[in-house]
Amino acid sequence: MALLHQQFSEFNSTIKLTDARKKSLKSSRKEIKRKIRTWFAENKKGEIQPKFKGQGSFEMNTGVNPIPIKDSNGNTLLKYDLDYGVYFIEKEGESKKKSVNTWHDWVYLAVENHTNTPPIKKNTCIRVVFADGHHIDLPIYYMQENDKNGETLELAHKSKDFIESDPKAFLEWFNNLKTSQLERIVRYLKAWTDFRENENSNLKLPSGFELTILATNNYVKEDNDDDSFRKTVNKIYDVLSTPYGFKCLRPTRPKNEDVFADYSSTRKKDFLNNLKNLTTSCNDAKTEKNRKKASEIMQKQLGLRFPTAADIDDDEKSNILTSSLSSTIIKPKPYAI
Repeated sequence: MALLHQQFSEFNSTIKLTDARKKSLKSSRKEIKRKIRTWFAENKKGEIQPKFKGQGSFEMNTGVNPIPIKDSNGNTLLKYDLDYGVYFIEKEGESKKKSVNTWHDWVYLAVENHTNTPPIKKNTCIRVVFADGHHIDLPIYYMQENDKNGETLELAHKSKDFIESDPKAFLEWFNNLKTSQLERIVRYLKAWTDFRENENSNLKLPSGFELTILATNNYVKEDNDDDSFRKTVNKIYDVLSTPYGFKCLRPTRPKNEDVFADYSSTRKKDFLNNLKNLTTSCNDAKTEKNRKKASEIMQKQLGLRFPTAADIDDDEKSNILTSSLSSTIIKPKPYAI
């Protein structure tokens, strides 16, 4: 698969968010911020006011363009997923901390009529869905500044109450370890899950957050993306497929929490089976001499957005290159008297 570096580079250009797309999504996020601030200013005068912070793949530069899908009316939907944290921060002793349900209800009311689709109430956030298919998740955080135990950021989780969570620390963790190649490897993995789930609507593969941890912890640096992707994927599978290796530990607070802990046996089996198939395809593509055939092997895992390579064999390519180099060699002329 070392012959497919160019195809991986083109694939990255296809799935990576363009500057224009980023600008559009930021504009959508900005309107949400304005809407929530206006609601709190009008309805909760004297109460705590929210602050906002972007998080997730958008901030880490690992977001991908989703595969377009059609709704029941034939409209094209692009399911971009943005996370925009809503923070309620108080000074110690103010004692205005509300219940989880109160925070969720207030944010829900603030965005209730922002789009034609009613917001979705989830355990971890309020989701705002837009007509073009993209959505913005609004996780809600609470923190008291300068308390005796230090600043503790808590996520308002509807089924688990307030739980420790620090998206900023996770972003810093990734930024301290990332390379431009690692960013691309994370994008390839996300594009893989997008394609596999698009092919099988009953399939639920790991989230982008989980894939980021797996890729970062098992990243293998190489001179080309095809070898790096293949070796990283193989390493992930080798670790997860051991008897006690199926875990994904959070690197930040709550540190060492296993984010795979709630996986059902079916979901675990589905992920491992799909991951094994991915490693097999990567390895088969590596040993395949014909570029076109190697790219078609990878298309079965990554979809047709992965470009088809030229129908040329590795040996043939080598012979052409050798012949080309030979023809350019200038033979020295005999010394003229």
